[in-house]
Amino acid sequence: MQTEAFPDNPDALRLSLEETGLEPDVISHLVAQARAAILLTTSESDEDDIALGASKIGGRPDLPRGMAWPTRPAYPDAATRAVGHRKEAERLLADSKKPRSWMTPEQGERFCADYKAKADAIETEFPLAFLGQVNLAELSVESGFDPIFPNKGRLLLFYDYWEQPEDFTPEASVGWQVLFDETPEDALVRTDIPSALTGISDDQWSCVFKAARIATRSILTPIPPNDKGWDAFSLEDDEALDEYQEWLSEFGTPDMEGRDNHQFGGFPQTLQNGLQATAQLVTHGLNCGRSEVWKTDEAKELIKSAGEWRLMMQLGVDKHAGIPSPGAYYVIMRDEDIAARRFDRARITYQCD
Repeated sequence: MQTEAFPDNPDALRLSLEETGLEPDVISHLVAQARAAILLTTSESDEDDIALGASKIGGRPDLPRGMAWPTRPAYPDAATRAVGHRKEAERLLADSKKPRSWMTPEQGERFCADYKAKADAIETEFPLAFLGQVNLAELSVESGFDPIFPNKGRLLLFYDYWEQPEDFTPEASVGWQVLFDETPEDALVRTDIPSALTGISDDQWSCVFKAARIATRSILTPIPPNDKGWDAFSLEDDEALDEYQEWLSEFGTPDMEGRDNHQFGGFPQTLQNGLQATAQLVTHGLNCGRSEVWKTDEAKELIKSAGEWRLMMQLGVDKHAGIPSPGAYYVIMRDEDIAARRFDRARITYQCD
């Protein structure tokens, strides 16, 4: 399904919103609140044709000469995670031997081996998958570039694609790295993918993605109703909310094929609620997977500042890089950490419907 991108200027955004039944003052407020962003459009490319340090999704990272491929340590709760994976391995193997199973016995053996290997990897250091890199100097020439970000250097995204770490526990935070690098291009090396990653990848599933060239275009992104800065109208106004959400749905979501799903800056197109609030609680050591945590005085106080978290980059389904559905990845940071260039404090959150 092909969908349109968000408008690229306030007048076009206003005209689009006027097709809804929203009040004129609400439309004016939404237009004023919209954030500029950069749409990242990919195309299939031979990686050798992509310059060192240039923006791309997937492929091999361009790292400073002598720098090792980023890894994660064993998860702090590795023992619990490993037990879960080994139980799943045995369950799949047993199910494959049942009459009318959706798996063949051979598939059961393979799935069982995969989960046992994942359990072993959880308990030790392991390389992170490379999602992509953006050249900030390239992006900064676009009108949609947010000046809160540096206008030079590169940001590289690494993620434990095999484990897909959850966003609601502090222990999961070892499962990604966002690197900010200002090394001159002539001192970069296109680094080979570790055998530990290629060894768990095949034609049916892979955590090694093809290199896809990036082209950029500026857009205006409207605020989603689940953003902590929302104040356009009361969310208890069901009629207005339905009108707005129906309008937003016309632009699609980043887990859809046939559209440009990647974005730098602006407001995200989330697939679930709680992106900012969860990040705020987890970075203060709270496990958000327990519902009672959200009811505590500490959580309620922390959530008051959850609006400080903003989108740095959104990555979705990409046929050129081979990033499959379902779901999308959101790189978010607090304003103060962006200003301090503390990109090591960024969070990568995976969401799917």
